Amino acid sequence: MMIFHALRTTFRNLFRHKTNAAVNILSLTIGLTSAIFIFLWILDEYGFDKFHPNDKELYQVLINQTFPDGQVHTYGATPAKLKEAILSEIPEVNKITITNMASMQLLQFGEVSFQEVGIYADPDWFSIFNFPIIHGDPSKPLPAINSIAISQKLADKLFGKTDPIGKTVQIEQTQEFMVSAVFADVPLHSRIQFEYVAPFEVYYQENPWMQGWGTGGTNTYVTLDPKASLPAVNQKLERLINSNCEDCTTSPFLYGFSKLYLNGKFEGGKNVGGRIDQVMLFGAVAGIILLMACINFMNLATASAASRSKEVSVRKIIGANRSGLVVHFMLESLILAFLGFLLAILLVQLLLPFFNTITSKSIQLDIFDPLFLGGAIMITLVCGLLAGIYPAIFLSSFKPLTIFQRNAGSLLTGSGLRKTLVVIQFASAVILMVGSIIIYQQINYISNKDLGFNKSQVLVIDQNKNLIANTAPFKNAMLQLSTVDNIGFGGSDIYVIPITTTEIEWPGKPNDASIHFKLFRSDAGFIPTLGIEMIQGRNFVGQNQDSLHYIINRKAMEVMGIPEDEVIGSELDVWGHKGKIVGVTADFHNDNLKVGIEPLVFLYSENLGAYYFVKVNQPASMAEALAGIEKVFKTYSPDYPFEFTFLDELFERQYRSDLVMGKLSLSFMVIAILISCLGLFGLSTFTAARKTKELGIRKVMGASSFNLVLLLCRDFTKLVLVSILIGSPIAWYLAKSYLSGFAFHVDISWVTFLLSGLGLLAVALISVGFQSLKASLTNPTHSLRSE
Repeated sequence: MMIFHALRTTFRNLFRHKTNAAVNILSLTIGLTSAIFIFLWILDEYGFDKFHPNDKELYQVLINQTFPDGQVHTYGATPAKLKEAILSEIPEVNKITITNMASMQLLQFGEVSFQEVGIYADPDWFSIFNFPIIHGDPSKPLPAINSIAISQKLADKLFGKTDPIGKTVQIEQTQEFMVSAVFADVPLHSRIQFEYVAPFEVYYQENPWMQGWGTGGTNTYVTLDPKASLPAVNQKLERLINSNCEDCTTSPFLYGFSKLYLNGKFEGGKNVGGRIDQVMLFGAVAGIILLMACINFMNLATASAASRSKEVSVRKIIGANRSGLVVHFMLESLILAFLGFLLAILLVQLLLPFFNTITSKSIQLDIFDPLFLGGAIMITLVCGLLAGIYPAIFLSSFKPLTIFQRNAGSLLTGSGLRKTLVVIQFASAVILMVGSIIIYQQINYISNKDLGFNKSQVLVIDQNKNLIANTAPFKNAMLQLSTVDNIGFGGSDIYVIPITTTEIEWPGKPNDASIHFKLFRSDAGFIPTLGIEMIQGRNFVGQNQDSLHYIINRKAMEVMGIPEDEVIGSELDVWGHKGKIVGVTADFHNDNLKVGIEPLVFLYSENLGAYYFVKVNQPASMAEALAGIEKVFKTYSPDYPFEFTFLDELFERQYRSDLVMGKLSLSFMVIAILISCLGLFGLSTFTAARKTKELGIRKVMGASSFNLVLLLCRDFTKLVLVSILIGSPIAWYLAKSYLSGFAFHVDISWVTFLLSGLGLLAVALISVGFQSLKASLTNPTHSLRSE
């Protein structure tokens, strides 16, 4: 009965105070829409790798490697021999599986061929991970050394509608496997993506270098006994490598498999966060936006208290107690919150494709999903209770005798809390505004930063077996194309060069030095193709003698302490291969911009590595260039599909999470400003209504409309200025913390704060000024008559 009565009263007040209702519902709807979007994004982030039933017992073996200078690097590459040692030494381990590093290879069936990402794993792979077998024997998906399990998607591509079981496929034209199982397509929420699984034993036999304890060519995963103590297991595991390899400085440990997606950043051997930082940041943003929407409700409810004062008095006179009134007003608040929730769900459904585009996700809205529905209702309840608690207490405190003896307008004294809430609201808007601008500036800085090489109009083509056999004629044919400027071979990703070592010697190297160098294999064409500047010596010349020649960057020359006029001809020993430095390049970015430029050594290689880099002429038509390049590619590599990426696209992928963060920040900045201005608009409406008589008298006494607008805007302007003064230092501190994560970043300029403050003030004045101008233009005779 009480709920029905609250519903009737709520809707009666909505129609009676349309402006107030519109501002409240719109603020709550916008706030809840933002919170629901962030909640969906957070659920999606937390959903990675959580589909395995044994999630709580599933771990990945990570390695801490300690260097002579005390630095500790953490990574997931483990020695293959570690598996047998774990099985024999650690009884708490139930199951264990190892794989090679996932790689893309050519799969063929008859005339059909595709390049697909796959792994080599041992038989326990499918019993540890939840990748269901849908065709074949689930208990023995890889029954023989020549067996292969493929995904449903790959089965459809290779075999169409025919039964794939028993069919023979080739990998890289050298290995033949019989399809023994088909597994369900790997979910998008899996960090490990693959289309086929072949027996690890095949890979192990073909790569004898993996048989030493000092290697790191596998990933190792285990499940523990549920009763096992993780610290005790890690204590046993810690010295397992060192006890078998005295020279090794690596120590393994177990880390929750599903935790790595969000908590995959390690420093000094300890976890220091990762993507979880972004999740927490946007969770805080959702809270701030909801709080701002609740502040609007509280301010408008208390500011319009006079209009409901007699209602409260009558209710008390006929027997209502204060607790009953509090419950009644709280129910009104919750009804409005759930009305906003219903509208928010509609908005989310409409805007979800746009949100997915921004975040590069494929989120689906399942309203009846228990986790989503429970979370969304909880958010709405908190919002409704937070918004309604103070107005309910405030309104229920009115004394009937006081109401009937005094003008209800006198109840609007004590507006200090409302002013405080407005200051909090706009200070939050300042923080979000400055933060969003700084993030946008940083992303723009990254996108346009001179990396020390030219990434424009450069195609990246994967190395393959055919091209290795035809390296020289393939490159010569490419150079004959009028649309191609140059072609070079590079051993790995140029943006984040993965190979590092401390095993480099040079004359005068200190005995205790432990300097990390990046190693990059390339041919004579790579440096000119990317336009990397040579500052000393020469480039590789493409002859066999270059196998004993090295090129270094300026950073390497500086850390080695070799004078610039002595560097050419200096001896250098890399992994026991003695040679001479023949050239020095200018520094260019060879790692994530969050890290900085690292010392680098180029090793000469014609085809030992991953990619060909093809520079296309600037005036050339890209379609024409691609057609010519594909024709040459197919001439020397007819069995492989012509696949490529652009170098600048690879750069964008590397900073995709930062780009998403920037887009979301800008979106939520606009929302925060909108909610704040809606609140000011509502408050200015009530202020103007409360001062109707005062404005009429001032106008009769000769005040101009401009003076009246200034009068009404003055108090709000003061509040916004105080908000700017409070929010700016907080925004500066947070911006500084964010930028500290980048080795190269923009400077925090006072201009950003000035423009943010002026922009926010201007938008606020427009919101208040509209109602102020409307009130100032009212005929004073009407104003005085209304009183």
